[in-house]
Amino acid sequence: MRPVRIFAAGFALTALSSLLQPALSQDPIKIGVMFPYTGPISAQGRPERDAITQAFDEEKNMIAGRKIELLLEDSTGRPDTGLTKIKALVERDKAHLLLSELVSSVGAAIAPYVNEQKIPWISTVALASLTRAQKSPYIFRFVPSSYQFGTVAAEATQRMGWKKAYFIGWNAPPSREASEAVKKIFGPENIIDAMFPNVATSDYAPYLTKMDAAKADGVFAAMWGADAPRIIQQYVEYGLSKKMPLFGIASFTSEELLGDMPPAAAGILSAYTYCGTLDTPENKKFISDYQSRYKVLPGSYQYMGYMAAKMVIQAIKDINGRVEDRDAFINALAKVQLKGPMGMTSFDEHHGIVADFYVLTVEKGSDGRLQNRCGERIPQVKDPYASFP
Repeated sequence: MRPVRIFAAGFALTALSSLLQPALSQDPIKIGVMFPYTGPISAQGRPERDAITQAFDEEKNMIAGRKIELLLEDSTGRPDTGLTKIKALVERDKAHLLLSELVSSVGAAIAPYVNEQKIPWISTVALASLTRAQKSPYIFRFVPSSYQFGTVAAEATQRMGWKKAYFIGWNAPPSREASEAVKKIFGPENIIDAMFPNVATSDYAPYLTKMDAAKADGVFAAMWGADAPRIIQQYVEYGLSKKMPLFGIASFTSEELLGDMPPAAAGILSAYTYCGTLDTPENKKFISDYQSRYKVLPGSYQYMGYMAAKMVIQAIKDINGRVEDRDAFINALAKVQLKGPMGMTSFDEHHGIVADFYVLTVEKGSDGRLQNRCGERIPQVKDPYASFP
């Protein structure tokens, strides 16, 4: 009987050890962090990377007793490059999860591979299909979908009294999806014209000269990065800012862009999930820490990267670092609810972001610089799946 008892005790100890091993492992947790660090969208990709780095540095790059290793790759904003780099992160570098990407075309390219490999992927890609046609248990989107931010903009302007409008946005999925949301709310007959210039258009004259203030209450603009200051400058030069209000969709007036906008941008409206002047302890700390590290103010891209990382960090803590158990990780991540700089954030039943939106107005601050004033708070906005299945 003695050998049986020894065997049983040994078996129990081995079983217990196998259960505890992942959490106690000294192997680092490898997280693939791929964004466009070069190319036309790098002005957004690099700040997201920096904010993600900040979030993990706040944990001293140790979670549940395991070191965190961030594996950086540059997608360049190109789908083919992005897919190649993601495959390298997964197959060569053995990343446990991916905290990567903001470009819609890149997101669409890597989604099938992520689902096939069953690797958790948390993105800030606004492409609506990631929680619809390309939906997967392994895909999480910590950024509003195009339908989500388009709907918020349309409903906010309706409350302001808009009945008819023009729409101008990139010839790209996020802008076109946002335009569908605006048309859904306003009615197609009340969008006088919807125009879609290419990304990085230098001269908007062919589009701006078509706008007649007598026919519309305002103009929706859905382009981002360097294109936002550019169209604002030309909108002002053509005298349209004195005739029709311009309402930017999503991160149109993100804080990192305001320094490139003309003084006449004061009064431009938008609505999104980040407002740099929101007076909360969490936002003050986020801004102070980011500014001390990188010498610039954070905006919406930094906020998304930072909070996406915070959601991941909490999920890792909740499973005691056992990231090798992918099902445990994605189940934990789906349940995370965190209070951050802008309030509570979580994921919905399809793994899309749920967060507060704020109506923003560009104004001149006490230091003479442009800033966003936080207006109406729109609480806990979900992706409008019923309207856009």
